[in-house]
Amino acid sequence: MSLMMLALVTYGFSNTIGPGLVHTQRPVRDVILLSVHGAVFYGWMLLMVAQAALVRLRQIRLHRLLGWFGAADAALIVIMGLWATFHQPAPLALEMVGVLSMAGFGIPVALAIRCRKRPFYHRRLLIVGTAMLTNAAFARFPGTYLPGHFFYAGTDLLIAIGVAHDLWKERSVHVVYRYAMPILLAAEIAVLIPAWRYLG
Repeated sequence: MSLMMLALVTYGFSNTIGPGLVHTQRPVRDVILLSVHGAVFYGWMLLMVAQAALVRLRQIRLHRLLGWFGAADAALIVIMGLWATFHQPAPLALEMVGVLSMAGFGIPVALAIRCRKRPFYHRRLLIVGTAMLTNAAFARFPGTYLPGHFFYAGTDLLIAIGVAHDLWKERSVHVVYRYAMPILLAAEIAVLIPAWRYLG
């Protein structure tokens, strides 16, 4: 899952990073802050891959140590994500899409930190939070793959893969997914309805 999400994020942002950041007329300050925003975001995706590998290699002590760096990076993602949402004037409906993305990432990750000694909860909460973070990448997919209005569909599909894995391996759906899926779907619908006319 972590490798898949890393690949999706890499592909999604590869479509816009050139014209949106490298070749841009933005003020230098904005370019620097957007670069930091991108770095902490991508750092999280790389960290997810590293942490999954450490668990597979049974390097649990290193996994736990690196987890605290992950917690700091997650806090930076929320701070920088909210900055990216509000730093330029935009309709409130669009700003709420960004707020939901940060809440949909930050809350599950905070709960994952709290449940760090309960691995069945911990990893599913991290999958939910990280999947929610990928909607920014799905929003940058070419329209031939995913229409601009439906970027949350990619996020929901990633979580659905987690649900399918549970059904296949455990013959049941974990309580994390049972609560997260309906809450996120309701929140996505609530922010998309007013934002619909602004989305390309």
